[in-house]
Amino acid sequence: MVKFFYIYTIKGMALLIIMYKKTNSQQKLFGVGSQLSSSLRNRLKSSWAHLFKTEILPILFKNEDQYAMLYGKTGRPNFSVARMLGLCLLQEFNSLSDQQALDAFSFDIRWRYALAISGDGDYLSRRSLVEFRRRLAAKDPEMKLVRNVFDTVRNQALKKLGLSTSNQRVDSTHVISNIRTRGRLSLFSNTISYFLKSLDDVRFSRVPKSIQQWHTTESDGWFGLGPAEQKAKLQDLAEYLYELIMLFEHDDEIKCNEPYQLLTRLFNEQCELTKEQTKKEESSKVHVKKKPEGGETLQTPYDPDATYGHKGVGYSVHLTETCNNTEKTEIITDYEVHGSARSDIGKAISVIERLDDAGLKPKTLFADGGYPSVPSAQKIIEQEIEFMAPVNRGRLPDDIIGRDSFEYDSKGFSTKCPMGHKPIDHRMLSHNNKEGKALHAIFDGDTCRQCNKLDICPVRAPNHRSKGCKPRDAIGDFRLEITPEIILRDTMYSIQQTPEWKERYKIRAGIEATNSELKRVHGLAKLRVRRAAKVCFAVACKVIACNIKRWAKAQKAPKRLLQGLLFMFHTGIRYLRILFGIHFFNDILLHM
Repeated sequence: MVKFFYIYTIKGMALLIIMYKKTNSQQKLFGVGSQLSSSLRNRLKSSWAHLFKTEILPILFKNEDQYAMLYGKTGRPNFSVARMLGLCLLQEFNSLSDQQALDAFSFDIRWRYALAISGDGDYLSRRSLVEFRRRLAAKDPEMKLVRNVFDTVRNQALKKLGLSTSNQRVDSTHVISNIRTRGRLSLFSNTISYFLKSLDDVRFSRVPKSIQQWHTTESDGWFGLGPAEQKAKLQDLAEYLYELIMLFEHDDEIKCNEPYQLLTRLFNEQCELTKEQTKKEESSKVHVKKKPEGGETLQTPYDPDATYGHKGVGYSVHLTETCNNTEKTEIITDYEVHGSARSDIGKAISVIERLDDAGLKPKTLFADGGYPSVPSAQKIIEQEIEFMAPVNRGRLPDDIIGRDSFEYDSKGFSTKCPMGHKPIDHRMLSHNNKEGKALHAIFDGDTCRQCNKLDICPVRAPNHRSKGCKPRDAIGDFRLEITPEIILRDTMYSIQQTPEWKERYKIRAGIEATNSELKRVHGLAKLRVRRAAKVCFAVACKVIACNIKRWAKAQKAPKRLLQGLLFMFHTGIRYLRILFGIHFFNDILLHM
């Protein structure tokens, strides 16, 4: 007899304690495929389902014990973790809702074949699927377990397909979780309502009557207001916000809850207190800031991890894949998820670190102009990686001499200018409009003033010259800032103007097709979940599913080619028999 154990929370919700049980990976002799005709079995074995069963499912079985921490040691045995993960991957493989995925799990023979479902494991409730994802997000918010599955599937695909990882390309794309944002008024209204709904009856009775009345009758009644009315309503909500914060600031239990913390976060980001002196006493007045500072601000109380960036509200996903594997499919080698407020600048370093740890460090990395900064590019080049990315620098006129035209020694000191003049010294001098000091090459002033290239040379004239004095008329020596970062920037900019660089860089655009594939086929653009952990899990499943699909197509391609050649051969024989006659053609075959 199976015993059920329940834990009751404060609000009376019952949670079933489930015991971890490892799945028996041994499959039955007469599985799903045995019920089909031979032609249907052949079609099934040539589909993605056979690859999933033979390659992916064993990986899930092998990693299954890592998920034991999601369950207890007593209670009802869990549904197979390996098959639950497989269901999640197939769900993102086809971009299905939970109910659609469960229906396919029950009725689609390809799914049952891929997951090796037997008669005693053919039912899975939606509650079990949702609870599995909830446990995973709570116990492993960084999704390291799913990252292990991604790494194993990626490595296996690269090995089986014989792909090179020497050339890789990286790009970011914008992702929206299951949220809707409609401006600051909606943000204030939703955050206050979210907090009020979290209160029990006793605490809700302490809330001022005006706020209670607004919550029950007007919380969604702001739509259609004019600009002046919206501004007045926003001020009222800001005062409600401050009043609620002060009302419960000494309630330790409320202060530990997320709804209250979101109230204080919203107030600190969007409001400010100003002191006003009246005749009787000094008082504080709440003011709404004209514009919040930074993009790491609260966008919705239902997904506090979503932030605002130049692409909009949501998350950014960085994808890295192989490239330049001629006439072969490419495999995604890395992914990263974070709030959209964070910039792409410098992210290539963390990408390379993860690839290096996996033994997949590229020799050449292609990226767009949003990734390189001078310090990050220098660190990448120090690792002997060619970083193919446009540097951010204003275009110089064609007749202006760049720092890349100067010559330098191994220590970074300038040895001579493009006209062959050697510097007389090197000193640490102040930057131009920057704090601190940087290395400068000092050139003889008399030599520079007599040079016919002075007007197009990047050297700076002495700072102590009078206003309006031209460099050629200045007194003193000239200097040139030659920090390694600036030299690298100018060198990279000079190289990327060449036709050879532009021809090689064309391959980077191919990753835009991967972004489109994930969004249009696998539903990456608009996710069905909220919060960073669940978003990361959904993205990981979609990326793994994309790799599985590409792997299956790549394995199917040689079979299609062979079938095409056999068809052409049989068609040619048929036409030869018609043209020369059956007996003539048979005589030729007998004498061969």
